Amino acid sequence: MQPTGSTDLEACPVSDDLLKRLLDTTLSAVADLGGQLPEPQRAALAVYCYRRAHFRKLGLTLAALCSRQSLAIEAGHAGELIFRQATAGSAHELDKDIRHRSTKAPVSLHVV
Repeated sequence: MQPTGSTDLEACPVSDDLLKRLLDTTLSAVADLGGQLPEPQRAALAVYCYRRAHFRKLGLTLAALCSRQSLAIEAGHAGELIFRQATAGSAHELDKDIRHRSTKAPVSLHVV
């Protein structure tokens, strides 16, 4: 699916004040604030936050409140992957599952 959402990766889809409130609140309370946003705006914010490592948990929490379709419209295939991670419980669990299926041994930079 071709994304039709925002193409500006730098512009936050909500006001700075709302973003600050979301960052200051607990992840469990994000559902209350995020649930008040329209679905397309919530999906855009989820993708915006997910693309920033320091906001990733917030992005996944918001993505869990979105439909797969709205995330796919916003970010295409990446939106579908974000949806899968959000509904899988955590990015760490999905990452662990992907590494488990890998055939190559993990690389370490540890000097022996």
